[in-house]
Amino acid sequence: MKGIENRDWYNKTKKSPLSPPSWIFPIVWPLLYISIIISGFIYIKKGGKVSSNGFIYYIIAWILNLSWSPLFFTLMMPGASFIVILLMILFICLTIRDFYIISPLSSYILLPYLIWVSFASYLNGYIYFMN
Repeated sequence: MKGIENRDWYNKTKKSPLSPPSWIFPIVWPLLYISIIISGFIYIKKGGKVSSNGFIYYIIAWILNLSWSPLFFTLMMPGASFIVILLMILFICLTIRDFYIISPLSSYILLPYLIWVSFASYLNGYIYFMN
């Protein structure tokens, strides 16, 4: 049973002493997803174009975000997921920079997302390098 094997794999990894309890993640991620969506809506409402670099960066960050969990948990590939999360940070930063030009509010709303993903990259990197 793949799901149980994956859970066992993750539970057996050496984790950072800064790893939050597992109940935090299902609280934080929905709030972040809501803020990401709100940021995109504000950006478009304030005149940002779907074809703009900023919105393309926004979509790329979403795609990277959605690919991270399967890479890390399902495929048990902390190295590949570490590369993905570092790219995610890059595209979140590019999004924030370009959204700011059209709507500073839309960029500020993404700051908690950037902070959380930066922390998650530390946790991912710790598992990759320490196991």
